[in-house]
Amino acid sequence: AAHCSIQNNAIFIFNYESPNCSPNVDGNLSNSISGGTRKAQAANQASDFSLFELSSKPPASYNVFYAGWSAVNTPSTKSTCIHHPSGDVKKISVDYNPTTSSGYYSSGVTHWQVSNWESGTTEGGSSGSPLFDQNQRIIGQLHGGDAACGNNSQDYFGKFSYSWDNNSDTLRQLK
Repeated sequence: AAHCSIQNNAIFIFNYESPNCSPNVDGNLSNSISGGTRKAQAANQASDFSLFELSSKPPASYNVFYAGWSAVNTPSTKSTCIHHPSGDVKKISVDYNPTTSSGYYSSGVTHWQVSNWESGTTEGGSSGSPLFDQNQRIIGQLHGGDAACGNNSQDYFGKFSYSWDNNSDTLRQLK
């Protein structure tokens, strides 16, 4: 997310997950890449995205899965968010209802709104996390919301379709 202000010297960690939900234990930190270059970022946080190119390709031993995306402005019939709240191990949240088009806490067309999570929830520090549609394609990135531990309230995801090419400046679009 643009509002996170990630720096080019950030460390990107892969496979950071707990072997079980309870008790939750810290994952392995050894699968990492140091550094990257910002390629594009939202101009005014309208859809709140930031795109980085890593300094090197993750080695095959990291067993990386690359996500596809959809730049089509079509709501999902169900959604999944994979996130790392405040740098914690991987969490997964699921919504079995269609997303709705909205603004960020307002009317508009820049965001997808998840009204409530049926399984799991996001938390502070999850910003920038991908929202996957029912076809496992990224359709948005978490901007913010009211969801937190103890509630499954709404979240707002900047639309990938809006972020794709809404701005004519190529440094302000995902395309």
